Amino acid sequence: MKRLKNIYVLLFILGFSRVQSQNVVDQSLYWIRYQNQLIFSPKFSWNNEVDNRRFFSPDVENQFIFHSRLHYKREKWDFAGGLTLSWIFAQKPENGFDHAVAEIRPVAEVTHEQPIGKILLQNRLRIDNRFFQENPDKSIWEESFYVLRLRYRIQVRIPIKINAEEIPTISLRIADEIMFNTKENTFDQNRIYVTGEFYVNKNLSLETGYLYIYQQRLGLDEYFSRHVIRFSVLHRISMQ
Repeated sequence: MKRLKNIYVLLFILGFSRVQSQNVVDQSLYWIRYQNQLIFSPKFSWNNEVDNRRFFSPDVENQFIFHSRLHYKREKWDFAGGLTLSWIFAQKPENGFDHAVAEIRPVAEVTHEQPIGKILLQNRLRIDNRFFQENPDKSIWEESFYVLRLRYRIQVRIPIKINAEEIPTISLRIADEIMFNTKENTFDQNRIYVTGEFYVNKNLSLETGYLYIYQQRLGLDEYFSRHVIRFSVLHRISMQ
């Protein structure tokens, strides 16, 4: 347990440490997301997510991204795999963009959940196999370059309000996620999340919150310091 605490402290320090660089660009964005979860049984579900990411000023598209994952739960473990499709537009809104860079990303992940009283502690490890369109005149299927990215996230979910059936109606989520590449620049980015989820009913909830992202541009000595406001609709559909 002491060793585990030391690992968390180290990750916390890494998460809040800014890489020493003079090339830091501050940006503000908003992300709008819709996520649905098709629940086939207590063990199997299929999650799909559409996320539109834009800059505040000027109001320019940053990224449009689609995730699809099949999940298998076994006791405190959740195993998932699937595919992400992404189109990357402007990285600096004042410069605009000439074309959208396509990305195809096969993904595998595992999450461990540990209840601590009414608080839920989650540790997730994810592997991103990222294929980027390399030539704007050719499709990603014709020409691409590959980057393997490793992601680790520690997250706590804290119930703020609980109904008579002991089901949370408002919950707080706090998380830190750090990402590393196996080539190009080793450090990719760190994300800090603070969000609140408000349950309309057992099948529908709304989430809003703040993300801070400190990210190195792939292969460049330039960093983004991004402040993000996120709005989400989370939809659970029982197929049982």
